[in-house]
Amino acid sequence: MKKVLKIAACLLLAGAFAFGAICVYAASYSSADDPLISLSYINEVLLPQVQDMIKDALSGVDIGDITTAPETTEVPETTEIPETTEQPPETTEPIPEVTFPAGTVNTGVTYVVVQLQAGQTLYASVNSCEVIVRAGGTTVVSPFTVKWEEQGVSDTTGGKELYNGETVPTNHTILIPRDDGRGITAGEGGAWLMVRGDYIIKGNEPAETTAAPVETTAAPVETKAAPAVTTAAPAETTAAPMETTAVPAVTTGAAE
Repeated sequence: MKKVLKIAACLLLAGAFAFGAICVYAASYSSADDPLISLSYINEVLLPQVQDMIKDALSGVDIGDITTAPETTEVPETTEIPETTEQPPETTEPIPEVTFPAGTVNTGVTYVVVQLQAGQTLYASVNSCEVIVRAGGTTVVSPFTVKWEEQGVSDTTGGKELYNGETVPTNHTILIPRDDGRGITAGEGGAWLMVRGDYIIKGNEPAETTAAPVETTAAPVETKAAPAVTTAAPAETTAAPMETTAVPAVTTGAAE
């Protein structure tokens, strides 16, 4: 009976030792680098040690201080893969340079006030532009006038298309999509617009006078006057002598 109690006490003591050992080993192997214990470590390292301690306790061998952590086997350091900070070279194609025609005005992202004289037309230049008619009469100009293929400018305020010859309403935002001949022309009296984007104004340009100057290389006129010939015939003054035949006076008187 005493022998059975002794064996039971040894088993309880061994179990307590084993639990304490597991706790100690877990605490000793818990760190910031390795906070968890793998199942393979428990099965291959801790469990055999606990079994050996139980056998030693049952055989009466002094197992010593179980709080001393066993020597840890060195874990091979993992080779760190160097970080490659080099980025692959960019293979983007260069953006072709845009050539704007002479007279193009670029307003950027802001609106500018533009005055159109009568007969002048505002077109988009290379890119699209927005136009708001503030005052004056304006009409749409578009080369696309074939039926079923007509194209005009977009009245984004009214939500419709304005075709060639139609009147542009004031205070409506008009979009000219591209520089293909579509634009807005001012009627009699001109117009005031607000424009944003790339635009160009054409019409009423002064005619270029490139005529060559007239050459005045006339030869001098020779004025060699011939001497006047004054060969006057002498006047003949041959006067015929006058015959003076006197008639005797006849006096017939009565005798007294």
